[in-house]
Amino acid sequence: MSKITLSLKIVGILTLSLLLFSCNPIENDSDSSSFIVVESIMGKDISGNDSAVVFSDVNSGLPDFVTATLRSAMLDPDPISGVSQYSDIMLTKYVVTYTRSDGSTTEGSAVPYHFESSLSTLLPVGSSVTLPLMIVTETAKNQAPLADLVGTSDVLECTARIEFYGHDLRNKNVSQVASIQVRFLDFPNL
Repeated sequence: MSKITLSLKIVGILTLSLLLFSCNPIENDSDSSSFIVVESIMGKDISGNDSAVVFSDVNSGLPDFVTATLRSAMLDPDPISGVSQYSDIMLTKYVVTYTRSDGSTTEGSAVPYHFESSLSTLLPVGSSVTLPLMIVTETAKNQAPLADLVGTSDVLECTARIEFYGHDLRNKNVSQVASIQVRFLDFPNL
């Protein structure tokens, strides 16, 4: 009888440990039942056409924008009780930081300074939302290293990392990261 009890305990412990380790890793990082999906981020090329790379004219003095298409989705794609409006996500801000391919991240000399901007955009579960995001500020174009490119044919290539922050309507935090290449140059000097 004690062997059967011991065997049942071992089987129970093994079953429990398998169930605990089979949790979705995304679910372990958040208490929310939904998450942000970045469907696309598009910038503009030199001619003003949609592009997967942003071409930023450092001599324009104007900010550069990208178009981001986002949606929210459920961790459990088919919840037993159905999808609630409380699973929708409210985006509250985004943060843009820059890196170079050589790994240099010194703000103000190797790459532009990072910045953050507020948002107030609702992402309903299952629906896409397209919104414009500033990717390069006009202030950055008047500071090093971008101001140093004016009057030259030099090109500075960076990756803009965009971190989206928000919460579901149960007030559980969510975040997501995306990136896009940015080529900084002085258009008249091409």
